[in-house]
Amino acid sequence: MTANTPSKLSRRSFLRIAGAAGASAAALSVLPAPRTVARAAAGGTVKWAEFYSLLTDASGKLNQEWIAKVVQQFEDENPGWKVEREAIKWDQIDQKSIIDLSAGVDHDLMFSSPQLMAKHAKTADYIDLTPYLKTLDKSELDDLNWSPGYKSATIGTQQIGLATGLHTRTNVYNRDMFKTAGLDPDKPFTTLDEVVETGKKLTKADQDVWGLGLYLGPSRATIELYYAPIVWAYGGDFYDAAAKKATLTGDASLKAVKWLYDCVKTWKITPPYAYDPTATYDDLIFTAFTKGKIAQGMGYGSYWIGGVQQAGMYEGCFPATKDCKPGKAGVMVQPGAARAQFTNAWCLSIHKLSKVPDMAFKLLMTIMKPENLKTYPDAGLPGRLSAWAAPEYSSQFYQTWLDAAKSGRSMPPTPYYAELSDAVAAAIQEVLSKDADIAATMKKTEDEWNAQYAGQ
Repeated sequence: MTANTPSKLSRRSFLRIAGAAGASAAALSVLPAPRTVARAAAGGTVKWAEFYSLLTDASGKLNQEWIAKVVQQFEDENPGWKVEREAIKWDQIDQKSIIDLSAGVDHDLMFSSPQLMAKHAKTADYIDLTPYLKTLDKSELDDLNWSPGYKSATIGTQQIGLATGLHTRTNVYNRDMFKTAGLDPDKPFTTLDEVVETGKKLTKADQDVWGLGLYLGPSRATIELYYAPIVWAYGGDFYDAAAKKATLTGDASLKAVKWLYDCVKTWKITPPYAYDPTATYDDLIFTAFTKGKIAQGMGYGSYWIGGVQQAGMYEGCFPATKDCKPGKAGVMVQPGAARAQFTNAWCLSIHKLSKVPDMAFKLLMTIMKPENLKTYPDAGLPGRLSAWAAPEYSSQFYQTWLDAAKSGRSMPPTPYYAELSDAVAAAIQEVLSKDADIAATMKKTEDEWNAQYAGQ
């Protein structure tokens, strides 16, 4: 189970609750320098806040076994030290960190979410890892700091988390359908126009077969996997990090909303139920693609590679092998100028109130060992750049994923990201469901969000 799948949304309610915690934590906003653990050699306990202990499915059990091996390794390498696992639900772990800071409840190492790093920086519930990272060899640091997952945890001059892996997205397409339309399935698109023209050729609305799958429902997947990548494709952005304000009325933003609208309403290459409030991202992209209902699917996550292979559309791609063959399913980097899709990963952070931060960092770096990350079931794609040189990632299929990851971007570094994602999804829903004027709707949304959150 991956917490990086955008269809799970309960973090939003936490962010609103955490606002109160943030106010009471304001006085703690200056992060302390790492402190030396007294009598470290004598031993003690490091608490690791994780969520896998609460999972009962097959994936959860695999991750539990992995954690047990990492814990044993750490304890063997650090005599006298034990790891205490703190089980917290995956969608509450960030909330727990912030609220417990105000309550004076300490933790040590914690899983953390990259989309929420600006909120964590504002409430200062994690320490700055920079002093620790400066002790690493440059080659070691370069192996870790290349990915958008790492950069999403870089807030100003602070590094408040390390990415354990990589979850990115591409455009998936049905190679057989492309061949039927006279298209070369081995020639990826570079422009949005090519996506649209192919969508027109392959849409068979009377058979419920569509040229392009999009998800435009009331969830954060809409901003992360559809609106944002198209804004970037048009060469713009929707948030000014320097001014700390939304820029939803920029030229690229308005073009992006118009493009999404046209896919559904004008060109009719995307199913009209793409913006149905009851529709889900999983159904409209993964399920629709594996059932042959869409010829192309935008925002196709790396967490679905195994499922698509299980559907018989790949061979030797999951787990990765050098003989990976795409079969019926091909992937391409997001077409457009930026070639960028949303990229994230589970991070690891050290709590502000940790009594043993040095040992927490030791545990963190034990987890980050190449052999441990390689066997971490929920890591997704490799988070270490060196891992991509292994033979199993040499296929064109995985090199495309690496290309996508290198171009990947994270969400805006605002503590009020959840509110921004809600606002953008609601605006797009209004445009699609009511044919509302795009410029006026985005202006209203921009003004309302900035009135509450700009400059913070």
